[in-house]
Amino acid sequence: MKESIYFDQEPVGVANINRSVLFGEGVFETFRYKNKLPVFFDKHLERLRHSASFLSLEYPGDAHIQSLIENFVKQHKIKDLTVKVVLLSSGEGFYFGKSDGVVVVVSIKENDSNNDEISLTIAQTRKSNSHVLAKHKTTNYLSSIIERKKAIEKGFDDALFLDHKDLVLETTSGNIFWIKGSSIFTPSLSCEILPGITRGLVIETCNKKGIKIVEGDYELGSILFPEAIFITNAAKGIIEVVNVDNLIRPTRTQKIFPVIKNALNEALGWD
Repeated sequence: MKESIYFDQEPVGVANINRSVLFGEGVFETFRYKNKLPVFFDKHLERLRHSASFLSLEYPGDAHIQSLIENFVKQHKIKDLTVKVVLLSSGEGFYFGKSDGVVVVVSIKENDSNNDEISLTIAQTRKSNSHVLAKHKTTNYLSSIIERKKAIEKGFDDALFLDHKDLVLETTSGNIFWIKGSSIFTPSLSCEILPGITRGLVIETCNKKGIKIVEGDYELGSILFPEAIFITNAAKGIIEVVNVDNLIRPTRTQKIFPVIKNALNEALGWD
């Protein structure tokens, strides 16, 4: 029998939406568009290509994606935007079937860059230390959605994931760093974390500034008594963490954090 799909009693074509809607098979990138494409737009495209290849999805080409973004942005008067590019998979209706093409979805909204401080809670879900999707931004995002909702219900802004060994990983929305003394610490890419583009820029900035940055495997206790904690993502850059579960509160007495934030904003053209 030929497959039929209905949305709110209306029949819809199978080809364009099937695999992403039914199985969460798709990949995406999100970034800030402030008057122009981000300085490191090529890194976003590279990661999107890599993730599409990982899921055996057809990649529509860098030029096509860039053209779509530029054309849609021109239709808006707002110059500071958050742009999300999604590759939705189409194809067979069996979860073990093959993708036979993609639909490119571009989401544009005004960038909310006013939230410079957030609070975290520890996620109840522990991430597997061998999760095959950890290195990719996929549309299968349920664990992050669930934990973010729980965090908000508890009065926090975001949730911090640990793995099954109670090692610090990342939040639902970004990579995490903390400062102690004259050093900055962050989980290494050997952990099951997203290789964040802004994360990489922070590490590069620290190296250029002669600031010691240490990547490693860290238990939650490593974050106790920090001078600063912050997370990074491509839409907001650096966001300071002021509280973790009402137990960990950075002293905010050091001078490294503003140096890094200002240098990153300058590199991104956001200052």
